[in-house]
Amino acid sequence: MELHLPSSYDDGGGCQKVSAACNRERRKIFILNLLPELTFFAFMFLCMYHALYDLPSEFSVQITAIRGLDAPAADPAGAATSISPAFNVTLHVNNRRGTARCYRRGEAVVSYEGFTVASGHVPGFCVPGKAAREVPFLAWADGVGLPELLCDRMALERRIGAMQLEVEVKLFGRDGGSAPTPTWMSCGLRMDEAQPPDTAHCTVLALQSWFSQPLFG
Repeated sequence: MELHLPSSYDDGGGCQKVSAACNRERRKIFILNLLPELTFFAFMFLCMYHALYDLPSEFSVQITAIRGLDAPAADPAGAATSISPAFNVTLHVNNRRGTARCYRRGEAVVSYEGFTVASGHVPGFCVPGKAAREVPFLAWADGVGLPELLCDRMALERRIGAMQLEVEVKLFGRDGGSAPTPTWMSCGLRMDEAQPPDTAHCTVLALQSWFSQPLFG
C-alpha cells in the first residue's frame, strides 16, 4: 500500500517562492509609502537650514564725514558748478550664515538726484560665521560738474534736513570662495547740514548678468 503525502508537502517549494515574492512586494510597497514622508522631512530640513543656518547677509552704510559739498566753484560759462566732494563711508556687514563669507574687493558710488558725485573702492574683507564687521572706505571725486540749479537745491535740502543721497555698493566674492557671485546693494541716506546721516539699511538687489561690468569706469 502506497503512502501519499499531503498536497502541502508536494508544493512546499512553490509556497516558499510565493512567500518570497510577497515579501519583496511588501518591501516595495513599504518603500513607496515611505517616500512621501522622507521627501517631507527633507524639505523641512532644508527650510530649517535656510531659516536658521544659511540666512543671507545684512548690509547697511553710514557716512561718517563729508567734505566739499558746501564749497562749489562757479564755472566760467555759468552753466555748471564744480564740486570736489569726499565721503568717509562705513559699510556694516552682518553675516547670518554659519560659515565665513569673504569678498576680494568692491566698488561704490555716491549719487544725488541721479548724478554721480563720488566713487571709491571697497577693500577686501572676511566676516566670520554669525558675526558682524565694519568696513571703512573713501568715496571722492575731483571737479564734478553739476547744474547750478541742482547745487542750489542741494544746499537748500541740506539746510532743512531733506537731502537724499544714494550709495550703491557692489562686492565681488573670492574666486571659488564662499561668495563667488557679486552682490549689488542700494542704500538711501537722508542728511542735513548739521550732521552726517545715520546708518541706513541697504537693499540687496537681484543679481543680473551685467554685474560683471564695473559701476564706474
